[in-house]
Amino acid sequence: MAHRRWAETRKILEQDLLCDTLKGRVRYFTTRYRKAHDNVGRVCVLVDGNEIINMPFFTEGKRYAETYKRKEDEPDKSFQDIYAEVYEDFANKGLYYAGDFGFALDEFLSLDIQEALKSDNWLVRMLAIMDRRVGKRTLEKIKPSVSELPEWLQYFYRLRIESGL
Repeated sequence: MAHRRWAETRKILEQDLLCDTLKGRVRYFTTRYRKAHDNVGRVCVLVDGNEIINMPFFTEGKRYAETYKRKEDEPDKSFQDIYAEVYEDFANKGLYYAGDFGFALDEFLSLDIQEALKSDNWLVRMLAIMDRRVGKRTLEKIKPSVSELPEWLQYFYRLRIESGL
């Protein structure tokens, strides 16, 4: 994402790669708070004008605070291991840092669509589920595993199915 302007990236997401039935319904929004000391910002995924995923800048700080708190309770574990667990907990709840979206987008754009559907990164899977290259048969194939996904990601699967493909 760092190599493209946001307008170009948004066009790729909302027009070029989004399945036809969700065009105009799914939008990606980003902003920077220029008067903030470090120009922080946030990314949102909107469906029918409602924020479904909000990725504010302060999520990263919350992840680190939770990691340090748990490190005190589990001194035998490494900081990296605990951070990975905390990151997974947050991701399962759909809590991401704005920068996570950029990393996920770069990964998504570099993968084959079938690989993206199997990614360990839930944001990559979300992008893949809504991708126009994923058809009815592929969505039916992954249906048995959808119940294992976080609730917020199941929402995007249902959205895609209910949109009429």
